[in-house]
Amino acid sequence: MLYEPLVAADDRWDAFAQRRVEMVTGILSGEANVFDWVASSRASDPAFLEWYARAGRTGASPATAQRIWASVLKSRPSEHLFDAVAAPILVLHRRDNEWVTSDNLFSFEGLQTPNVTVVELDGHDHFPFVGEVDALVAEIADFVVGEHRLPPPERLLAAVMFTDLVDSTARAASLGDAHWKVLLDRHDTAIRRTVGRSGGTVVKTTGDGVLALFPSAGTAVYAGAQLCDQLATEGLAVRVGIHVGDIDRRGTDVSGLAVNIAARVMAAAGAQEVFVTASVVAALAGQPVTFAAKGSRELKGVPGTWDLFQALDGG
Repeated sequence: MLYEPLVAADDRWDAFAQRRVEMVTGILSGEANVFDWVASSRASDPAFLEWYARAGRTGASPATAQRIWASVLKSRPSEHLFDAVAAPILVLHRRDNEWVTSDNLFSFEGLQTPNVTVVELDGHDHFPFVGEVDALVAEIADFVVGEHRLPPPERLLAAVMFTDLVDSTARAASLGDAHWKVLLDRHDTAIRRTVGRSGGTVVKTTGDGVLALFPSAGTAVYAGAQLCDQLATEGLAVRVGIHVGDIDRRGTDVSGLAVNIAARVMAAAGAQEVFVTASVVAALAGQPVTFAAKGSRELKGVPGTWDLFQALDGG
């Protein structure tokens, strides 16, 4: 192992070991929160703290967890062992990390050996799985395969579309549950087919509508117009709202102000209407798509006023 029990601290280790003692004393007395040092960016996030506690209970008993932390706090690098490791070593460190400071880390001569690559990253967190994780993953990829490879972006620009069936409650009541379910199934099939053919992705259904993403404003407007026409043959009237903006991926779901805006734009549309924001009109400037101005409106829960337009054709 590259670490051995700390028996007698040398001059380089004194300050580091004393700092650990002060930290642990504060944690055990309840005067300090360990997450302020090891995961400061999530220290006030109740969901993260609950997840970490649950993961800890699953991974180790209290006695085992105590031994693990003791081994971390009472060990120091055995520098003479670094020379015995033939394989390349990557050391990643966040420069504002207070759990292991840069001064502590770079005081060890073992890190200066040719087979050790040390990379300083921005951030405060000691835990590698919180904070700016993408930068850390990119450095690992560069070390392993020779090029920076980032995971798919969690935030991206997209055309967001919401659809909704008009008067669906009244239709369901008049048709009965069985017939309404059959009609909804045909509705879902038509939407998924049209969205897919336009290069979009259905994120989720909303009961009698969908939330979908498209790579461009043009494909979203085209899909919206096609949906109105196709669902009309099923005797269904649909309203559509489209907005272009940044969205955040959350697993298989998406969130962000752009999603809320698209939902509010849809709510402003009438039967067989495709309403869009100025961002969509601007993205399609010079293309053969006709829009009619519908005035400025306040959108519930969204700051400011928004200019809305109706797409009169799909291009």
